[in-house]
Parts: sequence; C-alpha cells; structure tokens
Amino acid sequence: MAELSNPFSTGSGGSTFESKVQSSFIVAMLVGGRAPLLPDSKIRKIKLQGRFNGFDTDDLIVFTEDESGNERKLLGQVKHEISFTDGSEVLGTVLLAAWSDFQNHLLFNKDKDKIALITGPLSKLDITSVRTLLDWAKHSESAND
Repeated sequence: MAELSNPFSTGSGGSTFESKVQSSFIVAMLVGGRAPLLPDSKIRKIKLQGRFNGFDTDDLIVFTEDESGNERKLLGQVKHEISFTDGSEVLGTVLLAAWSDFQNHLLFNKDKDKIALITGPLSKLDITSVRTLLDWAKHSESAND
C-alpha cells in the first residue's frame, strides 16, 4: 500500500519555508545586518538558486564583506525538515552538494567561507546525531574518512 504524503509535503510548505528563510536574509542585508557564521562581515549581495552560477549548495548564497573589504560567502541549503539517518536520500544529496562546493576552490575558500544547512526545529535524536556527525567531520581528512 502506498504511503500518503502530508499536505505540507504535497503543497507549497517546503518552498514557503525556503522563501521565508531567504526573505530573512534579504531583510538583514537591507538593514546592514550580518550573516550567521560570519558575524564580522556585513551582507552585501544575495544570490538565490545559485546552481545557475555553478554552486551545488544552491538555495542561498550570501556574499559578505568585512571592514577590510575581504569578501566571504555563506552557502545555504534550506530544508524544512531533514532526518539525520543512514537511509535519508535528502541528507545524502545535501551532504554531497556541500562536499562538492567545499572542494571547488573556484567558488569556495575553505579558510573564509561557510556552508550551512538551514532547517526547521530538529528532534532531540537528530540534534545528538548532528553533533556526532560534525565532530567526525572536524577530525576527518576527506569524505572517505
């Protein structure tokens, strides 16, 4: 028997959430605000759907500039909800896109730029799993590790 999707999934819930996140960054830019993870840099430009410019993490590309004029980027993938489980195709796609951008020195500077997964509230189990995953990533040399 086929599993029924909920109205959020079959309607415009995901795209509405993405639009709200993107709008919050646009408002921050308009008021001279700063991007999360880059608190020393003001938002100067935002690109939505960055795939057209070669980014794989494509929902939100935030271009910032610090007081010395150095540009930094925040690449954002927006998902209303995501499961940090072994069989999650969505998680796999998001991680592969982030890894691809992280390895692309023409688009991403490992010393200055950041990548973020922006999502709705996580469950306690997912928070624990994410912390473990981030800890492993911190101490890994490559994706194979």
